[in-house]
Amino acid sequence: MKAAEKYRRVFGSMNHLKDQLSWTTGLSNMVEFLAWEPQRILGITKKQYVRQIIEWASHPDLKDKNIEEIEQSVIKKLNTKMNETEQLETYSTQTMGICNAREAVRRVTFFSEDYLNKEFDIFLSLCSDVYLNLFYQQFISFEPSGSWSTHGNSDMFENSTELKAMYMDNLAYNHQANVLIANELKLAGRKNPDPILKYCLMYEHLLEKGFIDKGAKFLLLFIGGDALKQNKQTLVNRELALCHKRPRKYQHLLRPELLKIVDHLEVASITWSALIEFNNRYLAENDTCQVEQKLLRGFHQSLKSKSFMQLAV
Repeated sequence: MKAAEKYRRVFGSMNHLKDQLSWTTGLSNMVEFLAWEPQRILGITKKQYVRQIIEWASHPDLKDKNIEEIEQSVIKKLNTKMNETEQLETYSTQTMGICNAREAVRRVTFFSEDYLNKEFDIFLSLCSDVYLNLFYQQFISFEPSGSWSTHGNSDMFENSTELKAMYMDNLAYNHQANVLIANELKLAGRKNPDPILKYCLMYEHLLEKGFIDKGAKFLLLFIGGDALKQNKQTLVNRELALCHKRPRKYQHLLRPELLKIVDHLEVASITWSALIEFNNRYLAENDTCQVEQKLLRGFHQSLKSKSFMQLAV
């Protein structure tokens, strides 16, 4: 039985992006993220962690020791390592090495882009349709009708769509308006070298598999520390140049069918600071309920605490 089949058997699946997923799915996705990438908790990869324990346990000095003595020796060395790597300043840029739980939480909370992605998944799934209509209408025109469903990068998405060629950050889809938004998130770093073509590949796959409707408008929205400085065509030309340099690796991104989707795609960007400003205007100009007020302000608080916002990097 394939991994995707095993997952669907246990957790179920979705059949269309219009399917609404509970915001609590974001919590299981957070656990999934940590389970698949334990280095976020351990401080190093699982393979490195196991190798380190083996090296300590097989040291010549422990040759004639019993299991309890070996265990105590390994625990002592492990505690020493964790004490050495723990940082007592919130924004210390030291984020490598075996760590204790407190240091692991510091690293993911203030420095991890993947962790921010999961926070954004939960945030977007709780936003009202009114908010999402107003937010996305800044970048793409559509009739503000119907309801939004949102999807993070998770096993639910991957095993339901069986999309293996690329990984997205977050999708927002309005079935009635027939519009798909791909939210590509960054802390303060540069965008990947080929995201536009890869998102077009995703759009093609979702359309062929029946997860979106034919003719769906498509926006790729970059949210990061800086706004895009080039227009869509310039960005696409750079990606195509990269692909032509390595045609064997990128031949799947050079198909004429995919380039037609590129023409259909719209590209825009917004900074995290501008997102906070939009949210503040939304709160001031709309009669929002207390729950949505807490949602927006809580997300602002988390964003403002991130290292890239504090260190201006």
